Amino acid sequence: MTSPKHTEARRAGAHRDARGERRQRGVALIIAVVAITILTVVATEFAYNTRVDLQLAANQRDEVQAMYMARSGVALSRLLLRFQKQVDQTPIPNLGGMLSQLTGGGGAAGGGAPGGGAPGGQQPASSLNIQLWKLARVDCHMLKGLVASAAAEGEDDEAPAEPALHDDDEVSPELSLGPAKRSFGGFSGCFLATIQDEEEKLNLHRLNAGTGDALPTAMRLMDLLGDKRFEFLFSREDANGVRVTPQDVLIAIKDWVDDDKTQSAIDLNNTVNPFAAGFSDENSPYSRLDPRYEAKNARFDSMDELYRVHGVNDRFMAAFRDRLTVYPDVNSKPNVNTDDPLMMHMAILSAADPARPDPRLRDPVFVQELISRIRAARAFSFFGMGVADFVSAIEAAGIAVNPQLKANVAGNRLLGDKSNTFSIKSVGEAGSVQKTITAVVKLDDALGKLLYWREE
Repeated sequence: MTSPKHTEARRAGAHRDARGERRQRGVALIIAVVAITILTVVATEFAYNTRVDLQLAANQRDEVQAMYMARSGVALSRLLLRFQKQVDQTPIPNLGGMLSQLTGGGGAAGGGAPGGGAPGGQQPASSLNIQLWKLARVDCHMLKGLVASAAAEGEDDEAPAEPALHDDDEVSPELSLGPAKRSFGGFSGCFLATIQDEEEKLNLHRLNAGTGDALPTAMRLMDLLGDKRFEFLFSREDANGVRVTPQDVLIAIKDWVDDDKTQSAIDLNNTVNPFAAGFSDENSPYSRLDPRYEAKNARFDSMDELYRVHGVNDRFMAAFRDRLTVYPDVNSKPNVNTDDPLMMHMAILSAADPARPDPRLRDPVFVQELISRIRAARAFSFFGMGVADFVSAIEAAGIAVNPQLKANVAGNRLLGDKSNTFSIKSVGEAGSVQKTITAVVKLDDALGKLLYWREE
């Protein structure tokens, strides 16, 4: 018979075994929970990294597509400008001279240049002034339309019949896994390109032009900077503690591109040379800056270089960036076909006789009415507006025209009606990525010479 001590000992041992077994089961549960937690974290991290890598790859793919979309916009714009040059070179007969011969009259009619021309009232043949780049919208839909038209024309051509595949025909794995055929116009993404005429703006390099060319540009730049609407730009100091006048900025721009190191002095009453050599150092405004630098004494390479000129800041560029340019040739003339009312006002002032200034040209109401007349004449001009038409519209308003311009409309040095330098801004989009390319081209016998290129 078992004693009570042995029974109690067995019970105590069984209790200890039960507690040990429960302790082991608890440790195993903790290990299992920790393992599951670690595996969950690893799986979640792996899935997150996979999604990030996939998105990065998609963004990189879209970035490449967007960049080439933007390049396509630039290329298509250059092709359109090539057609524009062909249109500019297309001669048209002088209808005014022909009508005057038929009617027996000796005066110029229609689009003839006032006060000049060949004997008998017949003017030399001019060329078209139709601006194709303003009429066409350069985007991906235009390109797809061109491709679709070419594909529609190609459908009429007979093509060899391909053998039809039946359900029981065997297809090799190489053919079944091959890439699907895609037409040239079946691309994804889109682009939009905008073209601007750089010669409709004030060419700052003409400040350093020869005799007779610097004065009109200097006068128009002073008219632009001195406009009452922009007085606030010169009313306080900039971030560098510099306060300038419009004349100071004009002189600083001239000194940046000229050859000497002497600060210029300006005299708008001097018709031969409005910029005379002064006595001070042109680099003195830049010597006070940190770091110091000197004037370039050469051509501007881009519009952003204007920021280095004394007196030019963010407010100045926000107001005048779209009305100034540095890309055309120094001999280029402002184009009268601009749509900017302020630049149209500048063109009117250039055509007016400086010896007989008309006070109405300082009246905003009269100027706006005159601009409306010019726009109406441009809208009803079948061949586009030339300098002769522009001068006729100004004379019809009673404004005295510069005798030099009136005597030689075709060969004048003040205004022009055709341009050779254009800027292109093309924005390509693919997925959620956008890329922008800004290019400036000068027309030639090919697709234009690149003067500036920037990718953003």
